Amino acid sequence: MAIITLCYERILNLAKKHLSVVYVSPGWPLSNFPNGIVTYIQNLLPSLSDDICADVLAHQVGNDIFDESVVDLSKIVLDENIVTRLISKILYRIKTQYVEQQLCQHRWVKLSKQIVAGIESLEKQPNLIEIEETFGLTKGLVAATDIPIITRLHGPWFTHGPNVNISTQTDYYPRVKAEGLGIKASHGVSAPSHDVLERVREYYNIALPDAAVIPNPVLPVHQDLQWAYRSEVRPTVLFVGRFEGQKGGDLAVDSFRIMAQYNKEIELLFVGPDSGIFIDHQKFSFQQYVDKFIAETHIKNRIHFLGHCSSEHIASLRRSSTVTIMTSRYETFSISLAEALATGSPVVASNVGAIKELVTDGFNGVLAEPESAESIAEKVIALICDSDHMQMLSDNAIVDSRERFSPEVVAKQTIKFYRSVLNGC
Repeated sequence: MAIITLCYERILNLAKKHLSVVYVSPGWPLSNFPNGIVTYIQNLLPSLSDDICADVLAHQVGNDIFDESVVDLSKIVLDENIVTRLISKILYRIKTQYVEQQLCQHRWVKLSKQIVAGIESLEKQPNLIEIEETFGLTKGLVAATDIPIITRLHGPWFTHGPNVNISTQTDYYPRVKAEGLGIKASHGVSAPSHDVLERVREYYNIALPDAAVIPNPVLPVHQDLQWAYRSEVRPTVLFVGRFEGQKGGDLAVDSFRIMAQYNKEIELLFVGPDSGIFIDHQKFSFQQYVDKFIAETHIKNRIHFLGHCSSEHIASLRRSSTVTIMTSRYETFSISLAEALATGSPVVASNVGAIKELVTDGFNGVLAEPESAESIAEKVIALICDSDHMQMLSDNAIVDSRERFSPEVVAKQTIKFYRSVLNGC
């Protein structure tokens, strides 16, 4: 009876406790490092402030950022002897899977030491560390600190390999293996979608019975900045994402070619960096791909590659574009899609990965067949001819996004999960 009472008191005290959490981020802030993980953390933190004291340990920090709650890990210099540095330089020149495994372990040790040093520089030791699965860094951190660690499944490497021509590289399988070890070593695992969590369970053959599915937070869009249908302007199709295989940049171009044959005014706005795409082992840039696979000059002239754009510019394009398309071959969540839905932009998205968890076909968007330019084009052509349908999708998307993905909603789920992890430690 006494043991039960003590356990109850421990749980009760933990529930009342103001938690301190460290988030490890690839960069900071979002304006300097437009990245899905940085977006996730930056959107989440303000809604956690009443319950959680949060600090960010970033691998890179913008030069103009002075914030006591942000630690620049790149400025933490570790003492390494000459022999260790020499061995590292030699290993980086050798391309074998065995060497890559050794390099993964070297990264574990080095980055773990940097993170621990960053934590020690904080005024208060955290109750929890949250980190992405990349390189399986959790494995090294568990050995370096007693602080419980949560791994957030932002984009496990094995989900990328087949789509971006990296599964044959010597560092692919060592990294995939390292990430699996890191996930297994975690005190808690969270995922933005059921799809990626189930894929991880199946691929690594691990149960993860206490893992939680918590969506990425997306900021609500003010009414003045939400999508508005304009019949007097040319129809435009917006794509936001990298030009590469995973994001289906080629499918966006291919589908637009079909659309443009039916509609002589429609235009494509392509926003995102040009990472290139491999076709039969040959790499094509965006312009090279357009030149090779679109013969019609009148269609080429309606394709506008805008490259990297600011968040404000993208928000403006979402508001004014007729339709937004999402042509990815796989997504663990897609913040870009979620932001389009929050804007109320009518969306046509490939039914892959977690997309079906964001979009309910015919309710807040339209789903197309996976990897099918023809299906995407067919759905877009039908949609732009039905303004009432577009408006209905827009209205539903805005409400649904606020109810499921607003930072306040996600924060409550996150805090509940953090406390459950600590209760189990």
